[in-house]
Amino acid sequence: MALLMDDESTIQKNIAEKLIAALKTGGFVLYAQKILRLAASAGSERPFQEILVRFREEEEKLLPPGTFFPMLQEYRLLPYVDRWVVSRLASWIQESRGRERGWTVPTNGVNLSEDTLREPKFADFVANHIQNAKLPDEVFTFELGWDTALLHAEQLKHIQARLEPLGCRFTFAGFDGSAGSFEFLKVLRPDFVKLTYGIVKDVDRGLAACEKVEAINHRCHAMGIKTIAEFVESHGVLDQLRLIEVDFAQGLIIGGPQKLA
Repeated sequence: MALLMDDESTIQKNIAEKLIAALKTGGFVLYAQKILRLAASAGSERPFQEILVRFREEEEKLLPPGTFFPMLQEYRLLPYVDRWVVSRLASWIQESRGRERGWTVPTNGVNLSEDTLREPKFADFVANHIQNAKLPDEVFTFELGWDTALLHAEQLKHIQARLEPLGCRFTFAGFDGSAGSFEFLKVLRPDFVKLTYGIVKDVDRGLAACEKVEAINHRCHAMGIKTIAEFVESHGVLDQLRLIEVDFAQGLIIGGPQKLA
């Protein structure tokens, strides 16, 4: 038994070392999933996409996305991944601008880990990349899970204070409009909330579900917060979301993740 545990520990250590090396040698790859604006807008609209990260070895070995995520979390490597995403995105934008004159820079939803919120120099790291690459406003929209935002409100306030003046925006995912949740929104004032799958999935099937989403959407709009419906899987749901004036939608019916860089 002890020998098996030693073998498992050695395997995990080797994987951790491989992940660290991958951050230095291009072993990760970016994907983007489209976030569709549902309401018509005047003039040209900047594309909106969520950025997803895959370990290149997952691709090559046809492993499910996120297979190595628990290992990254266990070894406290997620802040390094988040930094790499910001750096790689800034480089991709510069490269794309150089190749195509007049190219519209998209808004990029970048997920932040809990450990990254605890890192005091992360905001300065992002600021340096924005300034060095001369990035326009709203290139980065940093996304956090609802529970993470609740637990780390103070750290989040510091990051917002540093990055919002540079054009960064913030999204809270997993919002269900439950009792008390709007009081928290008043404190941290994200730019977007992502509505949970559980409250969105039945909007085309029942009046109660539809009215609930409509009420949440209305309260968010009254606070100046835009709404995004996640995991939209049918045209019926998409059409109903348009009718109740949800701002954006994301899901396989709109488009799956595509390799970015």
